[in-house]
Amino acid sequence: MSLKVVLITIGVLLFGLLVFLPFIFSERLVSPAAPDQNGVGVYKSVDGGMTWALKSRVDERGVVFPSAVLSFVFHPKERNIIFLGTKGAGLWVSQNGGESWARAIDIKGALKISAEVYDIAVNRLRPDEMYLAVFQENLGRVLKSADGGRSFAEVYAVPVNRFGVFDVEVDALAGHVYVATGQGGFLESSDGGKSWRVQKWFPDGIIKLIGNPADGANYFALTSHGEMFRTYDRGVSWARLSEGYRKYPKADKITDFSIDKLQPSVIYTASQYGLLRSENAGGVWNPVDIIVPPQASGVGAIEVSPKDSQKLLAGAGSKVYKSDDFGEHWQVISLPTANNVRLLRAHPVDQNIIYAVVGR
Repeated sequence: MSLKVVLITIGVLLFGLLVFLPFIFSERLVSPAAPDQNGVGVYKSVDGGMTWALKSRVDERGVVFPSAVLSFVFHPKERNIIFLGTKGAGLWVSQNGGESWARAIDIKGALKISAEVYDIAVNRLRPDEMYLAVFQENLGRVLKSADGGRSFAEVYAVPVNRFGVFDVEVDALAGHVYVATGQGGFLESSDGGKSWRVQKWFPDGIIKLIGNPADGANYFALTSHGEMFRTYDRGVSWARLSEGYRKYPKADKITDFSIDKLQPSVIYTASQYGLLRSENAGGVWNPVDIIVPPQASGVGAIEVSPKDSQKLLAGAGSKVYKSDDFGEHWQVISLPTANNVRLLRAHPVDQNIIYAVVGR
């Protein structure tokens, strides 16, 4: 091939690139419908869930936002402070309502930056006191901070490797702390974690412990096999609630749980079946008809507004379902991501502010 032919061929290729590249890139820039395949993180809405923006800016240079969030907790008094528990990236905190985030670095080293933080409990009367349910160094542990999360100390560890501590609750009025373990233990401490006693051994591991915000003696426990139990006396006795929802296919595959803070006897579960509601603290369950397509894999998240019992939020796939009338009618809002809604949290004061945790 002559030099002249080669030069002509190169010229034709360069001309083609100059002509078509602007169209290619402009199409990418102006295509708002294309989902963000990497859009995991925390999304925030300031208009009651109608529009959403990803909030994953990290204050620390060179550190990326965690890929999996396990827990999301508001500070009980400083509402712009939010704590995140992550899978493999420790504890994170935002000081500005989720606009930016930073790792919580334990100055004493008890909390590892690679820890899995399954739950966070902040004492609402003494907010500097907080507890973490973590899994690190192959062991489930409870860590306590007395200085708002600047440093931690271990106050409990499971006796067997590979078992986790999956939840922790604080009864601020009574001064009691409760933890749920992967071994099936419901444990209580009445001295800030210095000593513990077993209130109940369940046959399965407890994966979720939910406290009634109006009654520090009332808890719901979910087990790894889809069982649900309720106690009204701090774990001395328990009632099994599972039979009430077993008739609904896959309703025992519970993904989320929410208590109506204004009417604590009203509770909701999100599951592979869909959405269920009980109006008598788990005794009887009824479906909440949500317009999730039949081919969807159930509902992943549920949240009841802390200010209005009629307002419900549910997450299924990459969509948020919003109801203003106890689930009779729904609006469907698509998040700007292809990933799944894992958690929904309504701001405790401002009804217009809602957060959605999105993961793969």
